[in-house]
Parts: sequence; C-alpha cells; structure tokens
Amino acid sequence: MVKLSEYPMTYEEYEKRVIGLLLEPYDETKRKVMSDRLESLLKDDPDFIRVLYADTCFMYDRPDLYGNCDDIFDDSHLESIPVNTLDMLIGGGFD
Repeated sequence: MVKLSEYPMTYEEYEKRVIGLLLEPYDETKRKVMSDRLESLLKDDPDFIRVLYADTCFMYDRPDLYGNCDDIFDDSHLESIPVNTLDMLIGGGFD
C-alpha cells in the first residue's frame, strides 16, 4: 500500500515556483506577453496548475511506478514537465 506523503511544496509554493520558472528566461516585454497569456489560460481553466500539481504529487507518492521521486519537486523536474507544458500551451519560445 502506498502511503500518502507530506509534499516538499504546498500548492501555493508550487504555483509560484512554476510561474517563476516559466517567466524566468524571458525579457521584460516577452514576460508581459507570457503573463497575459497565462492569465488568459487560468481565466478559462482556473485549475490548470492545480492539475499539474496533482500529477506531480501522484508521481511523488508512487515510487512503485515511477521509482524514487524524492527530487520530483526540484527545478529541473518542474521545468521538464509542468513549466514545459505551460510554455508549449501558451506559445512561449518566440522563435
């Protein structure tokens, strides 16, 4: 039986970190564009980041499926899944 864990981040910390990592690579002008796009996404689907958090927590709680996920809340993992998902969805990159 899988024991539910205390997560390394609360939802509020997760949301703040994911948004910070999403906006970090952009200059001020592009950051504003990305912020506006993110705001629009969250207006249409206010639980989008909460669903990403639930998925991360599920992976953290299921080492039997995903292996040792002690570092699943680290920046590198946040960038590879939730941040990358948001970036693709709202059209980051600007190239």
